[in-house]
Amino acid sequence: MTLKDLVKEYDGKVRVVFKNLVVHPQQVMKAHLANCAAGKQGKFMAFYDAFWEKAFNPYAASRDASKLSEEAFLAWAPSVGLDATKLKADMDGPECQKLIQNDAQELQKFQVNSTPSFFVNGIHVGGALPKESFKQIIDERLKVVEQSGVSPAEFYEKKVMGEGVKQFRSKAEAGGGGGGHGAHDGHGH
Repeated sequence: MTLKDLVKEYDGKVRVVFKNLVVHPQQVMKAHLANCAAGKQGKFMAFYDAFWEKAFNPYAASRDASKLSEEAFLAWAPSVGLDATKLKADMDGPECQKLIQNDAQELQKFQVNSTPSFFVNGIHVGGALPKESFKQIIDERLKVVEQSGVSPAEFYEKKVMGEGVKQFRSKAEAGGGGGGHGAHDGHGH
């Protein structure tokens, strides 16, 4: 996976914040709810990785929609260390519904309407790009940081957020937390 490779390669230099954007609600709404619920158990990435292997890839190969069902997620959830009963309760609860709704509204402010979509220090990058293309963009943005005279630790807050659009903050920065948001969490589908 390109994103995981980049996070490893740029260890300590990049941060990934996941935002939900449900483009095909009939197919993937339950997946977004389950990923949020898994995050509440500290297993966001475990579920996210398993989703591709156990649900989406088999669905894409067969178009068997049952692979994307709540029942399917609950059946394999324990294999990645999740409490299936708690997962179901959190999927059905209001917190994950609200999180997904809030993320979609937040992304609308930036006219993001497709997945995957990324922002690299405030620059929108739409679509799945090859690793080398991402590296070029990241390297260019890291040079901007170096030339700015602002420490890397302060650049995002002072330059991107301070001089850019302030309403695009991760839930952790805004004090919300939860649902798998935070560092090294992936991208939305």
